[in-house]
Amino acid sequence: MEERKYKQLARMIAEESMVLLKNYENVLPLEKDKEIAFFGRTQLELLIGGNGSGAVTTGNITQIIDECGKAGLKPVPQLLEYYKNQLQMAKLDQWQQMQKLQGQYGFDFSNIKSLVNSGYMYEIFGTYQASAEEFAVSDELCHQAAESTDTALLVIGRNSGGEECDRHVDNDYYLTSQEKELAEKICRDFAHVIVVINANGVVDLSWTEEFNSLKAILFVGLPGEQGAAALADILTGSVSPSGKLAFTIAKAYEDYPSAKHFSWDKVNPQHLLEYKDYGLDAEENGSEGVEKSLVTVYQEDIYMGYRYFDTFKKEVQFPFGFGLSYASFSIETEKPYKENGEIIVPVSVKNISKFQGKEVVQIYLSPQGTATERPYQEFKDCRKTKMLKKGEEQKLKLALQMEELACYDEKTASYVIEAGTYVIRVGNSSRQTRVAGVLRVEQNLVTKKVRNRLVLQPCNQGKIDFLKQNDSMAIADNGLNVPGKEYLLITDNDITMKESSQRNYQKLSGMDVFSLEELAALSVGYGPGTPFALISGEGSPTIYNEEGSPVTTSSHPVGALGYVSPAIKEKGIDSIFYKDGPAGTGLTAWPTQMIMACSFDMELLHAFGDAAGAEAESQQVDCWLAPAVNLHRNPLGGRNFEYYSEDPVLTGLCGLHVALGVQENHSVSVCPKHFALNEQETYRRGKEKLKYDAVDSIVTERAARELYLKPFEIMVRGTKIRSIMTSFNKINGVFSAGNEELCKGILREEWGFDGIVVTDWGDMDYFVDGADAVHAGNDIVMPGGPPVIRQILSGYESGRVTREDLEQAVNHLLQFLRYHKRYQ
Repeated sequence: MEERKYKQLARMIAEESMVLLKNYENVLPLEKDKEIAFFGRTQLELLIGGNGSGAVTTGNITQIIDECGKAGLKPVPQLLEYYKNQLQMAKLDQWQQMQKLQGQYGFDFSNIKSLVNSGYMYEIFGTYQASAEEFAVSDELCHQAAESTDTALLVIGRNSGGEECDRHVDNDYYLTSQEKELAEKICRDFAHVIVVINANGVVDLSWTEEFNSLKAILFVGLPGEQGAAALADILTGSVSPSGKLAFTIAKAYEDYPSAKHFSWDKVNPQHLLEYKDYGLDAEENGSEGVEKSLVTVYQEDIYMGYRYFDTFKKEVQFPFGFGLSYASFSIETEKPYKENGEIIVPVSVKNISKFQGKEVVQIYLSPQGTATERPYQEFKDCRKTKMLKKGEEQKLKLALQMEELACYDEKTASYVIEAGTYVIRVGNSSRQTRVAGVLRVEQNLVTKKVRNRLVLQPCNQGKIDFLKQNDSMAIADNGLNVPGKEYLLITDNDITMKESSQRNYQKLSGMDVFSLEELAALSVGYGPGTPFALISGEGSPTIYNEEGSPVTTSSHPVGALGYVSPAIKEKGIDSIFYKDGPAGTGLTAWPTQMIMACSFDMELLHAFGDAAGAEAESQQVDCWLAPAVNLHRNPLGGRNFEYYSEDPVLTGLCGLHVALGVQENHSVSVCPKHFALNEQETYRRGKEKLKYDAVDSIVTERAARELYLKPFEIMVRGTKIRSIMTSFNKINGVFSAGNEELCKGILREEWGFDGIVVTDWGDMDYFVDGADAVHAGNDIVMPGGPPVIRQILSGYESGRVTREDLEQAVNHLLQFLRYHKRYQ
């Protein structure tokens, strides 16, 4: 019963997340019993999930060709037979190639004991794998199919990149030569062409404008095991599409402001960006003794995604928040008003078409005339309607938090609502809005006072030209002269000043029952740590005391080594079990986060969280390593499929509602990741074999706070988050996992977080060790094991980590265990 319910939910999520980008001449929906020429290999092997920890596996995948057939769409027989034969031959060839490669990826096992944790696994994996090559279709076969029908459907698949590896520009973001040739043939021979994008990220769609016969485009992302059934429902009109883009699709890759500041090409190391490419000194930034000192400079600053395109008046292929429906809607707003620290915007949505459907209403804020430059507009909230029938109307209330008017001022280390005018816009995409109200602030209002953290290294200040507006960028359409729009005055009476907690770490009581060795062993994961430990002969999952007894054990009934915390049974401490990943814990193959965000439906995301929590609970999982709330800074990001959006507020809201769904009804904790600024996979943790330093995310403090930390903050402040995972990369020269300002200052002191901080798996080896991590505020070093325990003990002897640091870490673990009732 539960399995059937979750499949229905997975199908509903996929249906509400797919985005109709184009539908000329209303070619969709298709008539049932219509013959369709299906092209593209992924019609027979739907891509449902990505790679790495965000991958999904299941034996229950439905295929596009089968589900469309069930829905009444008839494939052209000879074309289908051709694709089946080609796929069978391709799979045979793939199997033969795998046999040849067996044993060719060995390495020197004699050195395994010096390689700490499973970090060495990234030396073996993380190589770019291109998407499967598209099958060529002859002119003759294409002509034959066109004699049977005037309608063709082309599926374009992408599953390249992933964990430790970003996507490529040529033959990945842009079409391959085989795909171009196939598309040209189809558009030549068929009067009505539909393109379906089954991809793990954005692909170039500018080519679609070249063909008059190309009538419809549908973005389905990686839609999970029920994706094909959902697609068939939309194609045949059983479901009207209601998804909206959670990211911008530009005219060309080069149009993205991060395009020149993002490394992805591991094959050609000369293309990797380093400090020297920006006139910066590697040694001054703490990168010494390596062959390459890598950077990813967030030069676009606060102008990422639609913030850039809208502010700098750049044309795009499809804007953020855009998506068509078979239905049409009118959106009317009423006068905004203030209530309990929020600005409420009443909205009425009416279905003015013959189709039933759902609409997404979005609210944006356009600051004007402020002392600090701001983007043209910023997304702040959304609501999705219920299913509206012809002529049906629904009233909604969108909310804008007062503090969301503020920007971060680095000079005063405070969040300030600056004097100026703030235009509220409401619509159904970032490029389709109307002025709903105008706010007026007559004097600066400080909403929160903090401390400067994550600032640029002194040696880099003034040397990077971060993107700024100029006088020519003034926006003409500022909404200030709209008839009938009155100012709503915002004063200090509307603002509640927030202070950082500035938590002082007190000496803990009751911790003297633990020896130093026990504290160190409890501050890591339980397992051998080193890869292939059994082969190397170092298979112990813990250290031993003077009596020869293990200091810790594992008490979890199902948790795997390296994914459990240590137990000390005689002191009442049991193990907890962590499990990946963002698309669920391996039972239902859910749609990936990237496509889920396109639903813009927080109730649906809450329902997913509830289901994911139940599935985790059924596997005795204590901590689900999700959701992933980094941003789509660049379309080549290898893990964009498991991140929600380019927008920090939408990302935070999605993550928050998933977390609420998990934790409201289940004894499972979520673990948001990767904290923070892990938007590039290429050498995010460096490469020991090549002696490449981990990539340094160089960013202004303002951009870090307003964009990249924002989703984590929304989650921490919005619910009781009990764990969070740090990232591999550096931030302004300091490793995230070794960054006290990040892990203690911002997370605990400013946001009030009191859960456990966990490192990413395999973090502490070549560049940062466990002692530094614990001192910086990481409570659990994963996967840990004896190598990291020894690092911590050595760090204690050298003074890099104190007993108080270890006691604080273990105390946080004990609080976490109490929640899970594993420690009384």
